[in-house]
Amino acid sequence: MMALSNRFFTWDKYAKIELVFFVCLCFIIPMMSDLEYGLYEDARELTRQQYSINVTRRIVWGFFSVIHYYLFYKLAVQQLLIRKRYLHFLLSVLLYIVLLSLYMRYVEWPAIAHMDFLPEVLVKEAKKSLASRRWILFTIHYLFLQILQMAALAYFIDYDKQQKQLQAIKQAQWESEMQQLKMQLQPHFFFNTLNNIYSLAQEQSQLTAPLVARLSELMRYVLYDTRRPGQLLKNEVRFLEDYVAIESVRYNNRIRILFDTQGIDETTVIEPLLLLPFVENAFKHGVADETGEGFVECIICLQGKELTLSVNNSIAKKAGNATHTGIGMENAAKRLALLYPDKHTLTVKETRHTYSVFLTIILN
Repeated sequence: MMALSNRFFTWDKYAKIELVFFVCLCFIIPMMSDLEYGLYEDARELTRQQYSINVTRRIVWGFFSVIHYYLFYKLAVQQLLIRKRYLHFLLSVLLYIVLLSLYMRYVEWPAIAHMDFLPEVLVKEAKKSLASRRWILFTIHYLFLQILQMAALAYFIDYDKQQKQLQAIKQAQWESEMQQLKMQLQPHFFFNTLNNIYSLAQEQSQLTAPLVARLSELMRYVLYDTRRPGQLLKNEVRFLEDYVAIESVRYNNRIRILFDTQGIDETTVIEPLLLLPFVENAFKHGVADETGEGFVECIICLQGKELTLSVNNSIAKKAGNATHTGIGMENAAKRLALLYPDKHTLTVKETRHTYSVFLTIILN
């Protein structure tokens, strides 16, 4: 009983659409048809008394009509036609015609004939229909027109539901892929940073303890603050500043490091950890083995909704023309394609001595 009740009386967006449809089908459109007939065919139909009778007639007929229309829509159109059980649907249409005839002869017209509070002309019409020897008390082609309209409604609702289900599946797949990319990125990032601290610890550097403290802040941000799908750009920039600070301590002025930001506001949102791989890559693959005049330059600029990231670094002499690729860069490219499709450009230039990345993103 509960399942049957839920099938017929759910109150969601689609139920509201169906309600409007059947009110229009059984009440509004017939009344408008009477009004149009009075305007173009017979002006007597627009007199106050006659139009009042017509409105009453449409309300009474509509009440009885909406019952069998709704049942046919739920039991035949939605359950058979939409599920492509076409033969069963055709049989249900024939059965519907038979049952509708019985319904009108033994339920609708007898009920109206005994409603003494209705206008006398309506009661006489009901009694006249009861006295008729016609087996079918309605117009077949008009009934088929109503069935076509109900079929159109059912197909529209079914299509909309399928689109929403497809969108939900795509969203779930997107979120799963994004989560996998982030899970790959986080161990990769911590592995590189711990390597940096380990090298300082081997040298028994006094900078090891402050570096561990900074790393704990970075871990807190990565593990907790980035759980939300969006992060304030200013927080992301502060995270990158801390990361660059760790690298600066590690290289101890052996290379030139520039980190600059422009136009960062308080409200702009970006997907977390999206810029990190480009900055991290400059240190890991560009100057990790640098002992000479190496450099890393990182500039982040926000103009309106357009965010630009420019990262330039020298290539270590030992590395030669090694390509700056890795898990982080691959994931960054995939995440950009998923998060900002058609809203970003990524340009990479590599020469014998320098490596440059220029990224622009149109943020939402």
